[in-house]
Amino acid sequence: MRNKKFFIDGSKLMHHLPTVTKWIQGEQIYPIHVEISPSSGCNHRCVLCCVDYKRHKPQNLSEEVMKRLSDDLKEASVKSFLLAGEGEPLLNKYCVDLIKRSTQNGIDSSLTTNGVLFTQDISKEILGDLSWMRFSIQASTPKLYSKLHGTSERDFEKVKENVRRATELKKKNNLETKIGIQQIIINENWDDVLGLAKLSKELGVDYFTVKRFSKHPNNTYDVPEDLHEKSALQFKEAEKLTDDSFMSIVRWNQFKEQPREYKNCLGLPFITQILASGEIYPCCQFFDTPERSFGDLNVKTFKEIFDSERTKFIMKDIQENYDVSKCMSYCRHHSTNIFLSNLKDSPEHVNFI
Repeated sequence: MRNKKFFIDGSKLMHHLPTVTKWIQGEQIYPIHVEISPSSGCNHRCVLCCVDYKRHKPQNLSEEVMKRLSDDLKEASVKSFLLAGEGEPLLNKYCVDLIKRSTQNGIDSSLTTNGVLFTQDISKEILGDLSWMRFSIQASTPKLYSKLHGTSERDFEKVKENVRRATELKKKNNLETKIGIQQIIINENWDDVLGLAKLSKELGVDYFTVKRFSKHPNNTYDVPEDLHEKSALQFKEAEKLTDDSFMSIVRWNQFKEQPREYKNCLGLPFITQILASGEIYPCCQFFDTPERSFGDLNVKTFKEIFDSERTKFIMKDIQENYDVSKCMSYCRHHSTNIFLSNLKDSPEHVNFI
């Protein structure tokens, strides 16, 4: 059953038709959404990390870039951004400034974090400025959590306390920010779905969601394609926890086979990625591939980079020549590509709706 309240899967481009129309007509557009990596370092070493091949070499977006980035995005009419990416965002202390400045600029902001650094003080600073935030938690017990996150069991208790404080602050101040916990099914936690769903409800978050693992071609860790079938009963029991104040969301669409019926990646102009180095890339498939970098925010502004001939050339080259079968499974652009390919390759007699 499709979850209309938290529409996590699928494309939302139908809500941005003026931008889509410009794209169809070949006009210049800028990304609607940007994923930002404030830091490439991480205080955890999760076994399922999709950028594990990068080894989390510590690097942060500079103070200068972080302090002007919101104004840069506003100039390009960017609507939203997510702080996530290569590492733990909150390792970059300038995230607070970026989020608060973006509220002033009318840009929606969100955050994915492992939660260790999301302290009570940070909650008070930014929780009300976020449209949503999501805690990445992979297990409901200290021992398994420690194993999967590559950290101490003490972090498990610390994160639980940080989540609880955030939900209490939200309720106390009647904030609209949506708070969630996300689990990814892997070899070690497929039988802990119900446990984490119950813990999520106990901690007071708005929702718990579980999705499938997506392997980056450069990583060695992998899971069987049918692993989710072992969790089927727990999925159904977890869904029963849903009530008026809590939703337990199984991302069923991700667990179904999703063949790429489209031949080209068309979604690149609508979503982009900023790395901790300041480089802008089309998507995580091309991280650290210098010839695919649009440009460097340490040298040019966001808009200048997207106005450049280099960016236009790279996008056109990927759209026309890159084999999408080589991309990560269940990539960020998948649902957008379905929407755009159906729109671009329209059938005959479209007026007979």
